[in-house]
Amino acid sequence: MSARPSQRNIKWVEGLRGVTSVLVIVTHISRAFDFPLFWPADEENGTPRLLQLPYLRIPWQGRIGVPIFAFLTGFVCSYKPLKLAYQQGNAPASLKSVARSAFRRPPRLILPALIATLISFVLSCLGAYTASNHCDSYWVRFDAPDPLPFRKNVQRLFRTSLTTWTNTENLFDRHQWAMRPLLIGAFQVYIVLAATIGMRFRYRMLVHVLLILYWLMNVNALTETFGAMLALGTLLAELAQHRPTQNFISAHQRVLTFIVAPLILLIGGYVGSYPAEHEDWAPWSHSLHKFLVDPAGDKSRGSFIVPKGSDVQRRTSAFFIMCTAISLFLSPAFQKALSHRVLIWLGHHSFAVYLTHGTILRTVGIWIVYGISGEPWEKAGKNEDGTRQEQVWLQSKGRPYKMVAILVFTALTYTAAWAWMKWVDTACARATQWLENKVFEEEDSGEGRAGFAEKGFAGAHMRQQSLAGGQSRPEPNGNGTTPVAQGPVGKPLPP
Repeated sequence: MSARPSQRNIKWVEGLRGVTSVLVIVTHISRAFDFPLFWPADEENGTPRLLQLPYLRIPWQGRIGVPIFAFLTGFVCSYKPLKLAYQQGNAPASLKSVARSAFRRPPRLILPALIATLISFVLSCLGAYTASNHCDSYWVRFDAPDPLPFRKNVQRLFRTSLTTWTNTENLFDRHQWAMRPLLIGAFQVYIVLAATIGMRFRYRMLVHVLLILYWLMNVNALTETFGAMLALGTLLAELAQHRPTQNFISAHQRVLTFIVAPLILLIGGYVGSYPAEHEDWAPWSHSLHKFLVDPAGDKSRGSFIVPKGSDVQRRTSAFFIMCTAISLFLSPAFQKALSHRVLIWLGHHSFAVYLTHGTILRTVGIWIVYGISGEPWEKAGKNEDGTRQEQVWLQSKGRPYKMVAILVFTALTYTAAWAWMKWVDTACARATQWLENKVFEEEDSGEGRAGFAEKGFAGAHMRQQSLAGGQSRPEPNGNGTTPVAQGPVGKPLPP
């Protein structure tokens, strides 16, 4: 049976977004309460725990949430314009869609992020992060804003509101570090779409493949996390509109679903299991290190997956995300599984989860495990001989408190995400829509009255409409030129 691109199921995209939001939560839970999950074992020559084994460790070790969001940004930002251009044959409408999407993207990211930062600022002023500042979890202490006098805290708020979008630093919510690269990445997609919208299919595909290779060959920071993932999303959005590709997938569903896609996932998952630290503590990770990172044994070269000088952890995770995306694209059964209404609900609330979960974890979650007051605690001073004393941090109350904290934190996060989408995100969407309506011409009116007025053709617009109905010719306008009247099909009317 032939596939019809117009009827393709792309709900899996929202489902994948929902799974990703869950992964972001679980990896931050492990960072806060069980950091050794990032290692292949708790100690050298130690027996690994179940969640430290290959494949099973992937959700807890992190590094995959943001790359998936980057891939989804590339796919979602390009899907509708490509559909307009190639499925409906309307390139002008596609370019207008790109223009409107590019206009909406900054306020739809900046406004919610700014509100989340403001909430964290208020909590900081109220001393809600004291326990996080004093606890024995280094990652939590690093993420929590340090206490400051009110005036300096206000100054920090204004600086942070700017630096989030200049150098990715947000001292009130460090999880927002990815907002700037995702915003820039969206515009990378828009530029590629505008530049290739008139190309033939094979050459557009060549552009996307070359972009992926360029970003993978580039060993600068985060190129594999954002650049390559964005280009892959655009590439798969192209193929989602390509009838021969969809016909091929439909004709070979069983082979792709039960053999090809699982094999790709298995290979990618093993590579993506590469630990964050202490890769020499387990035979499997040590072998993976020698194969991917140091195949020559003298650190003289890397591998195709991990070039010399690149970030090993991010490269291996990026390879896994690429394998996952390709597997999902090739398997309609996998797509159907991700289209479950629960996953779609999670996906709809994923951005709100991303903005709210860090603040809830550093307050309520930490309060349960360490106490609300963060006391008693004393800042380390100096010994009698002048050497610096070792800082003693607050110890957790024990494993049962951590389990309760995880349950309460998760419930509060999704409750907050629901409320955020119902009120905050809706308000931001309305503000963005109002601004868009003020800035852009109306969809069906061509160059509206406001546009003609700005160009000095305020009266000419009405005279054009009269001429289209067979009335008198226009008079010269204020610029000393006579506008050419347009007929109903866009051609100049005869004198």
